[in-house]
Amino acid sequence: MRSSRFLAASAALVLTMTGVFAPASHSAPISGRDWVATPNGLVGVQQMVIVRASGQAGAMAVVTFQNTSAGTNAGQAAVNSQGFAYLPWQPGAPGAWDISAKVGGSAVGTASIVVAAMPTTTRLLSAIQVRALQAATLVAQVRAVGGEITPSGTIAVRNQSNAIVASGTLSSTTTPGLASANIAWTPSPGSAILTATYTPDTNSFGTSTSPIATPTVTGGVAVSLRLPQVSYLGVTETIEAVIQPTFQSPLGGSVAFSLEIDGFPFFPMGGSRGISNGVGSTTWTPTQIGPQTVIVQYASANFAINGTNRQIFNVQPAPTPDRITITPAGASAWGPGVVGTLTAGNSVALTPAALSGNPVPLSTDGPCVISAGVVTVLGPGTCVIAATSLGNGGSLAASSANYLINVQAAKKK
Repeated sequence: MRSSRFLAASAALVLTMTGVFAPASHSAPISGRDWVATPNGLVGVQQMVIVRASGQAGAMAVVTFQNTSAGTNAGQAAVNSQGFAYLPWQPGAPGAWDISAKVGGSAVGTASIVVAAMPTTTRLLSAIQVRALQAATLVAQVRAVGGEITPSGTIAVRNQSNAIVASGTLSSTTTPGLASANIAWTPSPGSAILTATYTPDTNSFGTSTSPIATPTVTGGVAVSLRLPQVSYLGVTETIEAVIQPTFQSPLGGSVAFSLEIDGFPFFPMGGSRGISNGVGSTTWTPTQIGPQTVIVQYASANFAINGTNRQIFNVQPAPTPDRITITPAGASAWGPGVVGTLTAGNSVALTPAALSGNPVPLSTDGPCVISAGVVTVLGPGTCVIAATSLGNGGSLAASSANYLINVQAAKKK
């Protein structure tokens, strides 16, 4: 249920701290009869802005957002019969935001929050065998860990000496939140240990670096596999076969993938796949952990050219939910579930964190509201504080946890 069901009878309560939690000291709770409130945010993740405008049902609330890099913009929402307006908002830039609201031309209140940059993950895909001094294509992929916006910027590929050996610019893909770059690279004779580093072109995204890729520089092979460096149980991946240029046919051709586990062949990767621009691909979802071997067979359309290759890789256990902690100011961390009791009008400052190290957005439901990092309880009932982690895009999966505060009515004076 929305906060508005409980607010009308409690808006005038004094917001002084009593009860089981320590006072909120590092951020101000809401105050006054009318106000605007929204939690600290994360670029690209929608959150709710709530405006309290007593006796203004049917009027339009105009909310203004101001940030140093994004400038000033505004949105509006109608005030409902209970005196509340709800405006969904998706922050587009990180840093400090000042938010103000007006209803009927009169100021309602202001709030100051902090928005974090969206974390990213980067991975670098290379054919497992490449030919010395012959151009090869590296694929760099950068993914926003969550949200609805796609990273932009550049990729630098470095070798084991930290020298940049290739670079490229990201382009968006048909998958929301995913950008990629095809990067030309000419291998030198000898071993190659490569990493890709993403540099964003705006401060809306965090930088990230891929796990290492270790292509083998060899003589000519007809077909080579291009696999992700890390695969997880139950997570679908794209498996690619790269046909070396001297073995491609103008007539086209096809590839077929199979899987070998403990020396026995299996065929969960589908049948024959066509080749486009020298690459054939399939998707596969690992169903067990441990060492496994992907096998690919290639034949040109007239069967004049053919080849096979195989690669061992180790499937990791399925990603586990990211562990969230919520710590109230001056007290020990909460566990999910019922966390205590507060009297209406009290507030508590919260610090959310996750094992992944990535930001943890908060939201509320029931007789309470959050402004920046401070929750204020407004009327009797159950306040639900929801914490959401996006995970780390790898071994830690997205997760959420709910924390319940029993709110009792304030004593009448």
